[in-house]
Amino acid sequence: RKKKVMEELGHVVCGEIGRPLRILQITDTHLFPEGVEEFTHPGGVIDMKAKGYGNQMAEKYLKVMIEKVKPDLCILTGDILDGRPFGEYKRLDWKETFLSFIDPLIKNKIYWSYTPGNHDDDGSPYTRKDLLAIYGLPYCFSKGAKKWDHTVTVGPNPFECVRLWLFDSGENSPDPKLKYTSFSLDAVHEYKLISKKLREQKEKAVGLAFFHIPLPEYSYNKPMVGTLGLFDAARRKGNVPAVAKWCPWLVRLFGFQRVSGSSNLQSGLYEAFLWERNILATFCGHDHYNDAVMHLYGLYMCYGRVCSNTPPVTWEGAGGPLPFDLGARVIEVRGAGKVATWIEGEDGPEKNSLIVMSPEYIPPTSTVRKILCHPWTVKIVNLIIVFMILAYLLYYGDDLTGVDWDDDSEGLIRES
Repeated sequence: RKKKVMEELGHVVCGEIGRPLRILQITDTHLFPEGVEEFTHPGGVIDMKAKGYGNQMAEKYLKVMIEKVKPDLCILTGDILDGRPFGEYKRLDWKETFLSFIDPLIKNKIYWSYTPGNHDDDGSPYTRKDLLAIYGLPYCFSKGAKKWDHTVTVGPNPFECVRLWLFDSGENSPDPKLKYTSFSLDAVHEYKLISKKLREQKEKAVGLAFFHIPLPEYSYNKPMVGTLGLFDAARRKGNVPAVAKWCPWLVRLFGFQRVSGSSNLQSGLYEAFLWERNILATFCGHDHYNDAVMHLYGLYMCYGRVCSNTPPVTWEGAGGPLPFDLGARVIEVRGAGKVATWIEGEDGPEKNSLIVMSPEYIPPTSTVRKILCHPWTVKIVNLIIVFMILAYLLYYGDDLTGVDWDDDSEGLIRES
């Protein structure tokens, strides 16, 4: 019998009855092993001390976020560790580095969990499977999970809760054209099977999904709030075609600057979300220069925000400075199917970053679309089509029947 790749973990008691449940999303800290002074990358060697790099910024921001946000739980959406310096210096103390970072969560008795990124084990002397030991650390609400792909409900009780879905979005692909290995097809299939079972059980909990690498559908959508700065960073680094490098205005004219760093493999997970209709929003990291919230056909797609200062955060400086201050995303489950989210900075909630997500939301349409989709427009177009068909039949009617009426009439006259 085939082993399951997605697990159901039951319910974790968290939060208080009658109070919104707050989730803190931390992403892409790219923690280095303690004491590393130099980092070798394809562009050269970085002096960590001279550049002011280190884990201290991420550790500081986690403490600040806990103090300001007072979250009920925290989800770490990948690339929390960076496997490359561990591999460069043959270091196996990844667990100590991870534990040192989450220490404020443990001390404050805040439940947390983690989804793997493409760099957590990239070039490391440990394996991705080794990292599953993270789920055995104190206050992890995924305790007991043996797979990266799993689902769990959290809340004060099973009737007042939110269902969380955690997915492994893949590793670096050996084929550079694909970029990443993407979500497991088996995990997508089992998500649908579990969703069907929950639907038969009439579960009403709002669903939120967390993973590291964005879905391909994150690309080319206009942000509701937030920034999409990945295109500009890629231009600075030189990772764009010539036309985008020399004529960025042309790219922006068609909205093609709204890119994401997704895999080129399609897993079908987005389509599964639309079909099952039990996920209100997805949350990812990976694209350090993006922190936007988009909406596409009933699904909210959200980025977190980086809060670290190690070399990979700005692509070893090649991507240029971040287009925003460091911070983190906060998610607040308010009940009645509504979920609010905003960016929290060192000085508090960021202005104009708040958005309340609801399954009843209908996105505004442009004037052109309103005209094209207006009922009278549809009626007029239908009438024009009917008249065109009738005109065609009247003009080419003889050819369509295959009968030469003139010849037949002459024959009838001769017979008479």
